[in-house]
Amino acid sequence: MDHTSPAIPVGTETREGSAFAESSIEQLRRHRCRPERNLEIGGMVDQFRREAGRARRGAGTFLDAWEAVVPSEIAAATRVRGIRGGVARVGVQDAATSYDLDQRLRNGLLAELRLAFRSPLRRVKLEIDGSLTRD
Repeated sequence: MDHTSPAIPVGTETREGSAFAESSIEQLRRHRCRPERNLEIGGMVDQFRREAGRARRGAGTFLDAWEAVVPSEIAAATRVRGIRGGVARVGVQDAATSYDLDQRLRNGLLAELRLAFRSPLRRVKLEIDGSLTRD
């Protein structure tokens, strides 16, 4: 008694089997290969606009809060450089202005800025900026 299965010649597949194998291979190729990058200038310009818009909105509202809260004699000796991740970068004219502003920030000015800014503000980083010279 022969217990072999019905005879299907080795190496031959049915039409359905080969179509399935080809579609499976094509699916694997699509997942394996990275899609081609769009190298047109339009995509880069759109991305730049989106990033600049986000930065401008954040820095613009912080600048409004800065001008409203910080005394004008100190604000005149500073320049808001930007804000990222809740850390505002502010350029100051000299070390004396930096010290005075740092003391004011520690004594409640930072809390006032947080209320006026209405967005997450962890700290204000002061950096001495030589381009801010007194006239």
